[in-house]
Order: sequence, then C-alpha cells, then structure tokens
Amino acid sequence: MYAPIVIFAFTRLDSLKECVAALQNNLEAAETNLVVFVDGPRSNREGEAEKVESVRQFVRGISGFKSLETHFSETNKGLGPSIIAGVTNVIGRYGKAIVIEDDLIASHNMLAYVNQGLDKYENNPEVFSICAYSNRVKAPKGYEYDAYFAPRSSSWGWATWKDRWMSCDWGLNDWASVENNAKAFNRWGGSDCFRMLKGWKDGRNKSWAIRFCYNQFVQNKVSLFPLVSKIDNEGFDGSGTNCMLYNRFKFDFDESETKEFRMPESFDTNPKLVKEALKYHTIATRIHSRLMNIYYTKFKNK
Repeated sequence: MYAPIVIFAFTRLDSLKECVAALQNNLEAAETNLVVFVDGPRSNREGEAEKVESVRQFVRGISGFKSLETHFSETNKGLGPSIIAGVTNVIGRYGKAIVIEDDLIASHNMLAYVNQGLDKYENNPEVFSICAYSNRVKAPKGYEYDAYFAPRSSSWGWATWKDRWMSCDWGLNDWASVENNAKAFNRWGGSDCFRMLKGWKDGRNKSWAIRFCYNQFVQNKVSLFPLVSKIDNEGFDGSGTNCMLYNRFKFDFDESETKEFRMPESFDTNPKLVKEALKYHTIATRIHSRLMNIYYTKFKNK
C-alpha cells in the first residue's frame, strides 16, 4: 500500500495548485490517500483571512487521489507546530507518511522513488527518513546506485515511518546536553545546525526540521537521498517560510520516467557524496548566500 501524502498549506494558492498538479502527474497518485492541512490566518494581517479561504476552497475540490481528507485550522499555529501535530496525526493512523509543503514541485517519479525507499528500509531503523530532494552532487566513479545515504534529513519533500517519527524528543528538555553537543552537531550536519537549533530554543524560529535533524544526530541515523532530485523548491521568491530570494542550494531535477531505482544495501555513507551534499552548509557558502540576498533584496525594492 502506498504511503499517504500530507500537504501543508497556508495562503499561497498558485503555489499550492502547482504542487497538487505535479503530484497528480505521478501515476501512483490515483492509489494514494491525500491529507491536506491548511493553517489559519493571523489576526493582525490584513487580507490574510481571504487568502486562506481561497486556499480552502481549492482544497475542497482536489481530485485525482484515492481519497481526500482536509483539516482547516481556525487559529494560526505556524508551520513548525502544524507539521508536528499533523504528521503525528496521520502517521499514527497509517504507520508512514510522505510530507510535502505547498511550494514544492514533485517530479513525475517522486512517489515511485519515495514509496520504494519506504518499502525497502521499513524494517531497518538505521534509516531515519527518505528524502525526495537532493543538492547537486557528483557520484564517484563506479558508484552503482541511484541514491545515497547521508546525515541531516531534508525537509523539502520527505517521508518516514511511525517508529522513527515517534522516537523524536521535540521539547529537547535536557538543553545542557544539547549545548554540549553543539560542535559535534555542526560537524555532523553543517555549520548552521546548532545556530538554527539555538534559534528555536530562544524563540526566533519554530523549526520542526532542525529538531528532527537533532534527534537523527543523537540516534546516529542516516537518510536516503536521490542522486537526481525529485523535488523542485519554488519557495525562493521571498514568500516561502524560512526561504529567501537567493537560493544557495543547487540541484538537478529528475525529468525522466524512471520508476525503478537502485538503492544501497549497506547503510554506510560514501564520504565523497556526503562532502558534496554538505558543502552547501559551509560557512563560506552561507556568507555568500547572505550577501547575495542583501543584493537581491535591494534590487527587488528599487
């Protein structure tokens, strides 16, 4: 049985329409249950309630899937809390879930790839998640698979199983231990890891994803990534939550019709591929990205 798709939406009707249309282009969609969560409007944002209502109206009419289940929040929860509550709801009933945010465009074979990964590694707790997005990487000569294992799960189109999701400590109540792990966490997943986690602790963000990654880190688990990305992130127009105008992440988008993928049998990571994947989180790359965003912001406002 295919894993259900869980979409999280808010105010971006056009983005959501593109997201849904791309999923409908996957042949597996017709046999896949779809669950859509739409967050509520913020009380202090003029016109936001109308935008949310237009999204809800569209969601009510979605077709092309095995079933449609909708959840419309009357209050604004924010993306992080919405995802934690929503995924917990769905994964508790289905045992696994594929999670998509409304600014993500799936390839024609994304559902085939993710479901194959979920089936293959379901009984292997060493694998924390199946990621549909991948940064541009160059496979080593002779590498025989269409996917690779790496640390730090991606939040841009991903899937996991109930036991791994429920193993997460979202509160991170032993913060002294977290701080002691700061340097190791950065070495594991990139130079921005602990900064984002500290931002959540201090109330500067509500990120569920960095807490998911921290739980993966302390459990010493890996995530599966495709060599060629099955996701295009359309959120880098300034409208996406946690996304800026300039995107430091580069990727190749899968436009093939491939439905069967060669996936690793061993859970060992390939050092060259991990280095390629994590180079987008280095200090130098992040500084360049910040400077480019300052430039693009000034240019856009002229």
